[in-house]
Amino acid sequence: MTPPTSSATDIPAPGGDRSGFALIEVMLALVLIAMVAALALPKARPNDGTAALRAKAYETAALLRADRDAARRLQREVASVVDFDRRRVASGLQSQSVFFPGSVSLRLKADMFPGFRFFPDGRSSGGELALAAGARGLVLRVDRLTSAVEIRRGLSR
Repeated sequence: MTPPTSSATDIPAPGGDRSGFALIEVMLALVLIAMVAALALPKARPNDGTAALRAKAYETAALLRADRDAARRLQREVASVVDFDRRRVASGLQSQSVFFPGSVSLRLKADMFPGFRFFPDGRSSGGELALAAGARGLVLRVDRLTSAVEIRRGLSR
């Protein structure tokens, strides 16, 4: 048996060719990514998109449904008010409101009341609240007989 031998080519030379990234290269790459993100994100404007409009519609529908349920539970009239000056829909029972950004236009179709009234017997004053942002639009409809609150695509007629 012969003992194993080693040659000089098996041992890497100090400071020789190494693969991989140095810490400074990784840090520079992260700085570049952060700079691009800082320039690009303000242009994204998440409050102006279709998803933001839909989120406001669902939030408003939840507020209206809570007022409807409270009117039946407490056996008294509860009114949800559309405040155009403050750009909000305010609950008549709770201290809760849904605020709308300036990019969303509001239009209410209701009978002689600036909002929706819910009665203890399950009926309501009915009406429509149209939300629009540019060419996109959603309509919240409150049925007069059943107080059902629904969201539909499109603009109010």
